[in-house]
Amino acid sequence: MKVAILVGSNRQVSLSRKVARWLRPLLEKKGLDAEVLDLAEINLPWLDEPELPAAGLYQLEATKTWSTMVQEFDAMVIVFPQYNWGYPAVLKNALDTLYSEWQGMPVATVAIGSHGGFQGELALSLVLQGLKMKRLAVNPRLSIKPDELARDADEAESAAFLAPYLDDVDLLAKALQEEGRK
Repeated sequence: MKVAILVGSNRQVSLSRKVARWLRPLLEKKGLDAEVLDLAEINLPWLDEPELPAAGLYQLEATKTWSTMVQEFDAMVIVFPQYNWGYPAVLKNALDTLYSEWQGMPVATVAIGSHGGFQGELALSLVLQGLKMKRLAVNPRLSIKPDELARDADEAESAAFLAPYLDDVDLLAKALQEEGRK
């Protein structure tokens, strides 16, 4: 199973990026083919297709590229920070840019917030439902306060800090593997 780990933030210093990069090798050790997709690098324009995404009549090269990229994956794990009880606009834009590509795609979320990102996850879950994505039962929530992990933390420091969430990653990998067997 090929799994995209989508970094749902475009901040230069992003905890979501650190978590996604930590998560990738852990999922790969469980036999999943995982790749990090970073919205800061993808840099989609802001919803400027002339037609509704549901029509599938993409005209912009950025949209066509994003569509092709998403279609390469069997499932998606969205790693994102909670912003003011919601989720980043760049993530909403990336989701809203496409439509049919999301339908039926298995998806899990990894919400990050001072108290686990519950409100952001709740808000995003409604959008994922509207896009007819197949929500997995395992959606880890990471309780991380701002600046609790040093901004310049390297991979080893990040891994040590995130070690308490390893059981959640095991459950996530199992859910993805079970989905791949269907």
